[in-house]
Amino acid sequence: MKDEKTGAMVPAMRNGQPMLLTSERLGTDRALMHAKAKVLNAALADWRKGATGASMVQGSVEWLFQWYRKQTRFTSKKAKTRADYGKLMGMLAARETKKGAPPFGKRRAGDVDAAAADRLYEKLRADTGPRQATYAMQVCRLVWSWAARHHKVTGVKENPFMGMGLKSTAAKGNRATSRAEYTAYREKARELGFQSMATAAALCFECCQRVSDAFGYVDPDEPDRAAIVWQGYQPGAEITLVQAKTGNAVTLPLFEDVAVDGGGVERVPLYPELEEELARARAAAHADAAGPIVVEERNGKRYAERRMSSVHRKICDALGFPKDMTFTGFRHGGITEIGDAGEDDVRAVSGHKTLAVTKIYNKANAEKARRIASVRREHIARIGALDEARGE
Repeated sequence: MKDEKTGAMVPAMRNGQPMLLTSERLGTDRALMHAKAKVLNAALADWRKGATGASMVQGSVEWLFQWYRKQTRFTSKKAKTRADYGKLMGMLAARETKKGAPPFGKRRAGDVDAAAADRLYEKLRADTGPRQATYAMQVCRLVWSWAARHHKVTGVKENPFMGMGLKSTAAKGNRATSRAEYTAYREKARELGFQSMATAAALCFECCQRVSDAFGYVDPDEPDRAAIVWQGYQPGAEITLVQAKTGNAVTLPLFEDVAVDGGGVERVPLYPELEEELARARAAAHADAAGPIVVEERNGKRYAERRMSSVHRKICDALGFPKDMTFTGFRHGGITEIGDAGEDDVRAVSGHKTLAVTKIYNKANAEKARRIASVRREHIARIGALDEARGE
């Protein structure tokens, strides 16, 4: 079906479950053809009927996944986590374990042993890649662990997904975006009509904010929450950034008073690139703008995560930037730049969990944030002077 917001083709939904079966050749062997068709038709019927499907046997893997979805263990998780888990469980339930055999979802959950779990993992690694395969096994580990605690209901007594030696971290971390790339990105974003993306990049790079906070993705559990809003911005003075993950409110001073010869002080901007983008964004949104700073040009609403990724890739492709240039790279680039400037502790800017949030530390944090920004501007100026000397 076509997604109404993005226009992209996505799996159809029925009873809250995505259609994960895909068209495939049945082959030329009549016996195998009929066997495979029977399995696919049964899976299609189950999807259409949902949890009440006539062929969903209690104690089967697909039944177990449906049972887990009703547990507080699952419903208490964030909406995005629930959606991710649900997609993986749907994919696993529909997955053919071997040629001509029923899908994994039809197996009896209590009969899945370590050998079966290992085979499933290796097949997933080959088909979907190590990262997706690892995530799927982690979800299974959670489901079977909870099921084993309620074995009288589920029939599961052991967890075959324990002790698999999975590596949950990616082999390669997020690539830090350089200032030159960041500058080019903002220019191209504006050129293509996406001032919002340029503003979000500035919030991530200059203020070292998380992508989810810069865009204020809508959380179905808290639809009215928006992290970074116009009400927290005082031009030329300060900007307050409330972070959804930690609950921290980080206030960054946007200027520094510097003594000048002959007496007096000069007010020096600490984040000129950020304020340039904010000024452009405010002009586009009108002077009395309130609410989220970053909204889509086409509808004035907050970005959906998939839409943001699509627009980000469009900008990167227009610049010829590599595929591994993620939006998270802006935050990494900003933090890296601060480290290169000689400041190791960036908590006063980035707002990580360990940052003290009590009022008694507010003044100290503001002073440290100002010092970090000042040292960072000096570093940027030095690098600019070196580039100019080299003729770059």
